[in-house]
Order: sequence, then structure tokens, then C-alpha cells
Amino acid sequence: MRDTITLGVIGGLIGTLGMHITNIALQFLGIVKITSLQVTAALFLNWSEVNTMYGSIIGWVNHLFIGAVVGIIISFMLKYYGKDYYLIKGLGVTGLGYLVGMGFVIPLIRAVPQMRTDPLTLIGHMVSYTVFGLIASYIIANYSRFRVNS
Repeated sequence: MRDTITLGVIGGLIGTLGMHITNIALQFLGIVKITSLQVTAALFLNWSEVNTMYGSIIGWVNHLFIGAVVGIIISFMLKYYGKDYYLIKGLGVTGLGYLVGMGFVIPLIRAVPQMRTDPLTLIGHMVSYTVFGLIASYIIANYSRFRVNS
């Protein structure tokens, strides 16, 4: 596929689904107490509204939108810097997204203050972000027609 933005959106959306499935599995195992879907809903809602039907809709829309945007960033990065080591590059972008989102934005707006006292949930989110980065960068690299730098 030649369209950088479309490919980034597709890779980001599929990566987001993988991230969410991982997050739900970690919640089922008792590792994650707050899912990434709840976090993205809490960006715009008070916690009392996060687990409602409307909160879930807002969470899904936000979650997929953020994933699509990060996928576009990965897609442009691979287009301009090459597909070699695409998994590492994808993890780098995703790691930066994790640091900015969970380390700066969430605390800044005080969206989910209870996460600051739950390191196991944060570790679970790191795992989920890693899954996102691997899936999104794999899809983008393998379905694109970008060059490979040597």
C-alpha cells in the first residue's frame, strides 16, 4: 500500500485492538485494575461516568483515535527512515507515547489518580503498549511499499 496515512490508521487500529485484548486478559488475571479503555474515557469524563454505556463509547472512540494517530506517526517514521528494524522503531514511538500519555498527560489533567498508587497496573499497561507497537509496526512495515535503508 502506498498511502502512508491510510496504512498508519489501519496498523494503529489493529494494534489498538491487540492492545485492548491484552489489557482485558491482564485484567482477567488480576494484574490490571484499570483498563486502557477506562483511561481514555477518563481523559474527558469524571470517573463516575467512565463505566457507563456512554463512557464506554467515548472510551472506544478515544482509544481507536489515539491508536490511529500513533499508527500514522509510525507509518511516517518508517517511510522516511526506512523499514529496517521496524519493530524497534515502532516500540520507540510507542514507548514515547506511553511516557507522554501515562507519564505526563494523565497526571497533568489528573484523569486517573488511582493509577499512581498501582504499579502493577502500570506495568500491565507497558505490556499492552508493547503489544500495540509490535502489531502496528509489523502491519505497517509488511504492507507498505516504503524503501529499506541500507
